[in-house]
Formats: sequence, C-alpha cells, structure tokens
Amino acid sequence: MFDRFRAVLVSFILISIFSISTLADTGFRKYAGEFMAIDVSARAQAMGGAFSSLSNDVYASFYNPAGLVQVQSTQIGFTHTQQFISSVNYDYIGFARPISANKTIGLSLVRLGVDNIKDSRSAAILGNDGTLLGIDESRINKFNSSDYVFYFSMGARLSAKMLWGFNVKLIRRNLADNSANGLGFDAGVLFKVNDRVKVGGMFRNITTTVIAWNTGEKELVSPTMRLGSSYRLPLPGMSSALTTNIDLVVQTQNTPHLAGNNLGAGLFSGAIGGEFVVQERLFIRGGYDELQRVNFGIGVKIPHINIDYSFTSYDQELGNAHRIGLMVDLSQ
Repeated sequence: MFDRFRAVLVSFILISIFSISTLADTGFRKYAGEFMAIDVSARAQAMGGAFSSLSNDVYASFYNPAGLVQVQSTQIGFTHTQQFISSVNYDYIGFARPISANKTIGLSLVRLGVDNIKDSRSAAILGNDGTLLGIDESRINKFNSSDYVFYFSMGARLSAKMLWGFNVKLIRRNLADNSANGLGFDAGVLFKVNDRVKVGGMFRNITTTVIAWNTGEKELVSPTMRLGSSYRLPLPGMSSALTTNIDLVVQTQNTPHLAGNNLGAGLFSGAIGGEFVVQERLFIRGGYDELQRVNFGIGVKIPHINIDYSFTSYDQELGNAHRIGLMVDLSQ
C-alpha cells in the first residue's frame, strides 16, 4: 500500500515539474487560484485547515476526495462566510451519495463574490483645466465580481485501508463585463494505518489549471500538494476523544504572501489543529493555519444535523471572518 502512495507522490512531482516548465515562459499570469484555496468547511477552518487526513463527510470533495467513500448515506452541506468587514461573501453547497459499498460521488459549488461595487470613472465633473470639481452620483455605475467553482468528485476504496479519489472542477470568473473559464483536476489518497492514525495526500491542480479570459489574458494555477496525518486519542472515562492533525503544504512556485515564514521562501508551509469531542455531541476546535492565523470554533451534533461555527483572526483593518456551516445526514 505504501508503494502505491509513493508512486502517486512521484507522479505528482513529475507532472508539476513538466507543467511549470512548459508554461512558465508563456506570459501567463500566476497566483490566480487563491479563491480556490479558501476553506469551505467551518469544522476544517477551525482546525487551521489541516484536514487532508480527516476528510470523511460531504466536504471531503474539497479537502481530500478519497475521504468521500467514508460517507455511508446521502449528505448535504452548506456554508456561509462574510469576511473583510462583510464586503465579501463566500458560499458553499455540496451533495454526496454512495453509489455502491466502495464508491461515493459528490457534487459541490463554491461562490466567492463582491456585489454592487461602485464605478465612478464616468461620474467625475471636471473643470476646463481638468481639475476635479465634484462627482455626479447619477452617473455612478455598479458591477459585480464573482468566482464560481463546480466540483464533480468521486471517492473509492482500494482495500480496507487504502482510499483514493478525484475531482473534476469547472471554473467561472466574472468581473463586470468580462468573464473567464477554466478546467482543473485534483486527486487524493488516504491510508488508515490503524483505528487511531491516518495519513493522507491531496494534490490540487495536478495538471496545472489554466483560466482563459475573454480578453485573451490567461491565468495559471500551479499544482499544490498537502500531506497530512492525524491521531485520535480516545478518553474512555469521559466518553470523549482528542484528535490532533497536521498538514505540510508544498507549493510548486514561490508564494509571496508566505515569503517571510522561513519555510523555504514560501514553497513550504504548514497547518496544525485539534478537536476535542464530548460524547460525539459537542466539538471544541482550534488551529493555526498556513497563513499564520489563529482559528477556533465549536460544533454541535444532533440527530441527522451538524452545526459548526469557526472564527479566523485577520488584521484589525480587514475585520475577522466568521463561518457557519450546516450538514444534513439523510440516513435512516
């Protein structure tokens, strides 16, 4: 089983090197996939996004599609986030359903949008010498900016311990009168060492995703690899458990926003988190994500419904992010 896992890692590295070397000098704009890296699960975000080895519900399509096969009944998930002083809305809706004992499919949609942006370029009142005299508010226009990602996912079981999965994702970007389309692929593997330990790998944009605008400009989304491990410690006397998890994130190009983290100038980063479970009803979570932000949250489970909340600390000027998630399990 570990030979298969190693083969997947080698394939990812070779594909990444070939893709970047082929497209690096074509004038493509880089760093275009940030909107596809935002957490969709309040539970996962509360644990710093270190979730590649823990994915076991409808949200697994995003974190590791291999975990989808652990979904044994139809599940529906929904998440809503307002961030950056409530100016940005981020929404997710997902569906997962087993099609056999060893396969589960998933459909999900993510939207990141900023609505009613004011465009005052045509509203300026200028004097004869070109100086600005004022603004004619009746000539102020409004436009929207939105990004959509649609996922078709499948998780399958190779053996009792080895799981694998993949995503096919369709990308749509809108900015005022301009639009762009893209197609991408993800893959994931998950290995259950024993009842307590899991290791996983999530490989995003494995063939390098190209997003083409109607203006002729193209954006390049480079491959990313996440390697994770989790450990579950039962606390029998309390009918509880403590789960710790850690992810190593490997970029195939330098990321400026991580350049000062002393982890390979942005090529390497990591996330760590944990979850304290009380009688499978109450969940207390915390984590530290790859962007060096503190996260925490809480979850409540009642029959057929999970309700989760997470908080992410941003700089004071940008406001903090609050995320609410709802998952419905339609099992009998």
